[in-house]
Amino acid sequence: MKKTFKPKDFTNPFIAAKVPSKFDEIEAEEFIREINSLIFLKNHPNIVSFIGWTMYGEIPVLITELAETTLLKFVEGFSSETNNGNFLKPCLQILWQITNAMEYLAEKKMIHRDVACRNVLLKEKNIAKLSDFGLCCCSDENGIFKDSLNKKFPLKWLAIEALTESTFSEKSDVWAFGILCWEIFSYGSIPYSTMLNSEMIGFLQDGNRLSKPPDAPAYIYELMLHCWDKNAKIRPAFSDICKGIRIMLEVETLNYGYLSLEKPFDTFS
Repeated sequence: MKKTFKPKDFTNPFIAAKVPSKFDEIEAEEFIREINSLIFLKNHPNIVSFIGWTMYGEIPVLITELAETTLLKFVEGFSSETNNGNFLKPCLQILWQITNAMEYLAEKKMIHRDVACRNVLLKEKNIAKLSDFGLCCCSDENGIFKDSLNKKFPLKWLAIEALTESTFSEKSDVWAFGILCWEIFSYGSIPYSTMLNSEMIGFLQDGNRLSKPPDAPAYIYELMLHCWDKNAKIRPAFSDICKGIRIMLEVETLNYGYLSLEKPFDTFS
């Protein structure tokens, strides 16, 4: 378990310090992965900016830009009762920014492996920053990375092929993005909250998926289902999702909150 905070011992008020709760072998590997990933990815408007790292006694400290909140905390501030029409557009804007970052990762042959609302930072004016690269890895020439599940993976965000074959790719990140969409329109609820981790594989292999959140537009749930296709090859790429969300956002803006767009993700089928 890592903690991120605004450090009192630094004079710069715009940086955050991230420290591991215990620097065991697993957290040491994640710490190194995160540093190397952020250095490799360099600067992107929707990826948290890496400033550096240092040692605080015997504890390693990762220094990044500071953000006001997380996407999870943002959506937890809404509910069906308080969602009076001012929720959809900012969420579409945030989703577009996330897919923009994920498309960039895919271009760099990187797999995040921990896409979730808790790992998206929000700065002023809802500028989204993808963070938490401790599980990030490079894919092979086929876009695949094989791994064991001995690490602390977020099982309820994992694609079916990751759960059954320990196989990761851009398309497993796409699956997790679908879970992130479900989180948003469920106002931060935990996916499969009544289900044990051990029940997940059978549930998904039987063709079951998370049900539509009551306040999610039908086309957003359609996107989720595309992201959760059992066949990873059929799932949309982040470049396609990014284009689709941009279209939805443009229509939402033109219609002043009234979406008339029909099947924006037909090209995924």
